[in-house]
This record gives sequence, C-alpha cells and structure tokens, in this order.
Amino acid sequence: MSASRTFNFPINTLIREAKRLVGALRDTLVGPPVTERLAPGFANGLEAQIALVEKGTTDQSGTAGTVGTLTQDQTMSYNAMVRLMAAARRSATLAFPQATTLLHSEFQVGVHDPKDLASELGRADKILAACGTHATALTATGWVAADTVALATAIETLGGTDEEQEATKNKKKGLTATRNNAANTLYRQCQVVQNAAELAFPDNLDETEHTVVEARARYLLETFPPRSGTSNDDSETTDTGTPASTQSTPPLAATA
Repeated sequence: MSASRTFNFPINTLIREAKRLVGALRDTLVGPPVTERLAPGFANGLEAQIALVEKGTTDQSGTAGTVGTLTQDQTMSYNAMVRLMAAARRSATLAFPQATTLLHSEFQVGVHDPKDLASELGRADKILAACGTHATALTATGWVAADTVALATAIETLGGTDEEQEATKNKKKGLTATRNNAANTLYRQCQVVQNAAELAFPDNLDETEHTVVEARARYLLETFPPRSGTSNDDSETTDTGTPASTQSTPPLAATA
C-alpha cells in the first residue's frame, strides 16, 4: 500500500495550522458565521483528524528508528563476522595468489556491494563454504578450523535478522501510507474550513471592520497553505538494513 501526499509542505505545519483553524471555529466572535456553513460537529471531527495524523506521525517515526538497528549481541556478531570475512579473504589470497576467479567467486575477494545486511550475510555464507572446501590450503596461511567455527557462529547469531529488518521496513511503509492518507484528509478539511470562511468573510467587505480583518487572519486566508515549502522535517528515511553508524565495523573495502 502506498499513498502520496496532496500537499508539498511539512505535516507538522499542517497539524499546527489545523489546530489554529479549530481555535477559530470555536471562537465566539469569528466562529459562528463559519460553523453554520459546515456540517454539525465539524470542529470535533477536525480535532479527531488532527489527533489521528499526530498518532500516525509518532508511529511512523518510532518504527523508522528501529530500521537498520541491531541488538548488542547481534552487533557483536556482525563485527566478528566482518572481521573474520576479511581475515578469510586475506588467508585465501595468500593460499591462492594466482587464482583470481576462485578468490572472487568463492571467497568474495573484491566483492563489497551492496552493503545491506542480507547481502553481507550472503557473502559471508559463500566465504564460510569456501573455508570448508579449502580448509587444508588455508591452514598453511594461519587460518584454522576454530576460525571457521567462529565465522559460522557469527552468521548463525545473525540468522533471521535481515528478515526482521525487512518486516520492519514493510511495516514502516504501511504506517507512512496510513499517515499520508490521514494527512490528506486533514488538509482537505482545512480547505473546507477556509472555503466557508472565505464565503463568510469575503475580502471585498470593508476591511476597516475589525471583525473581518481578524477573521480572515484567524482562518489563515492569506497565509495557508504556504506558497512554498519542503517536507524535510518529516521526509522518509533511507532504509539500508545496515547496522547503525555508531557501531564499529571494519570497512570491507579496506581488505582484499
């Protein structure tokens, strides 16, 4: 499920301005001429929609924070896996200095992209298999059976982590679509309020009349929606599925 927003300014701006419109509708001076043009209970419905968008934004942001993160044990296993992959590559390069194809295909020498967790695990599995196949040759370079076991253990600990991250990313996409649909509805409700306000307080009335000037300002008739804006404050995060940047992981590109 996907949903695009029908406006090009931040959702936080929409929420803020929608709350101002609710305040105008509930005002005893500028509220009645507009509310009488709207469906009964419109202000209550507008408040409920604001709450729905706020909840959707919180849920979406909270889920985004979990994407790409690992538990402490998983982080330790990831770091161990990356270190052992690099060591296996170095050992294989020493054992088979001229076997470029073997090094590339079996030990993944020179293969470092993509860097998402699922791809890292896929390369680790290939290297693990190669360590078993060429165990004797690797022993002569310092790589021993215990290293193969350690690599297998690290991979096993991370097993299923990439599926969990993909599930989280899919959940985030669903929450984003739900939030956007709710925000689109809220934006339309704001437009309805402003349309009623424009009819109740047209700008061709005597603008020296305090009530008209105040009403048009309260209903944001000259300022909302913004002429231009960006959605940077609530833009989508990039889901890479890789461990957080604060984790210390040896860069694979620095090894063979």
